[in-house]
Amino acid sequence: MAGIRLENISKKYDNKDYAIENMNLTIKDGSFTVLLGPSGCGKSTTLRMIAGLEKQTGGDIYIGEKLVNNVEAGRRGIAMVFQNYALYPTMTVRENIEFGLENNKVPKAERDKLIEEITETVSLSEYLDRKPGQLSGGQRQRVALARAMVKKPDVFLMDEPLSNLDAKLRVQMRMELKKLHEKLKTTFVYVTHDQVEAMSMATEIIILNSGKIMQTGSPGSIYNAPKNIFSAQFIGAPPMNIVRRENLGEYQDYMEKEIAYIGFRPEDAILNKIEPDYKDNLVKRSSIIGMEVLGSEIIYTVRNEFGEFQVKSFDKNQLNYKDAYLKIPKNHIKCFDKNGDLIEQESDFKLLNLGREISKNA
Repeated sequence: MAGIRLENISKKYDNKDYAIENMNLTIKDGSFTVLLGPSGCGKSTTLRMIAGLEKQTGGDIYIGEKLVNNVEAGRRGIAMVFQNYALYPTMTVRENIEFGLENNKVPKAERDKLIEEITETVSLSEYLDRKPGQLSGGQRQRVALARAMVKKPDVFLMDEPLSNLDAKLRVQMRMELKKLHEKLKTTFVYVTHDQVEAMSMATEIIILNSGKIMQTGSPGSIYNAPKNIFSAQFIGAPPMNIVRRENLGEYQDYMEKEIAYIGFRPEDAILNKIEPDYKDNLVKRSSIIGMEVLGSEIIYTVRNEFGEFQVKSFDKNQLNYKDAYLKIPKNHIKCFDKNGDLIEQESDFKLLNLGREISKNA
């Protein structure tokens, strides 16, 4: 096993702006680390530089304690699983898995033993004589994993490996990958733009945007304590509701000056027909203008003078009225400065005196 360390890594293409500039990143040994972010944020570029498939413009890459700047991809002790599986269509499952071992001159008896062990681990033993075209998408992905595993690498690198699968298979493969990581206890680095994949599998998430690290932490810590508006809105479905200070009317007079935005998650807001208690709550009379029923939850779209927001309810009984009170407990409100960075808050979140009399008059 091995951790990964990137020191002052930069990547520039054709004298254009930097895709990545001065990135410093440590991936813990044995972790399941997910690089998460929108298209073009630099996550796949970072993965390919770790793999040795692309050369960094500047900085140092360490795998374990070994500097690998000038080490070719095949000698870095890594295995990579691609989005399109990259299997040889004319070879059987056995031949696909065995190909790299043959190239490395591994003896036949040892090859057979390794293939037996690995295919049993990923439930492929009965498919060894089939070709990729005879397999489902999930089975082909397991062949790609087996081909990587048979090398017994220090690090697994995965570039959106589930994106070609249907929704049901993605759920199944997420569970299988998580179990595989727990069994192998090897470092996994996984690239995706899908927050569900990140939240369900990762021990650590690294959120990237425009080649910069926005936040690093466990899924729970990023969800509960986002360090900036980008992280707050990238994690969560629907994303966190954000309100500009200037849209808060008279509430501005009772807020700390450095607060430029406040935010609250849809699931932390409550809709009441009857006027609720204002103590320790931000309350605003609102109109319900839309509803999306998603089985176990309902997403309401509401509008008031602050703006338009989404509220997630787990009550299966649909609200049958158009006007309601939007209640947001103050301890669920996040405050951000003009740069979009979280303001470290006291228990009252620096929202002063947001009681009944102010709500009534706002």
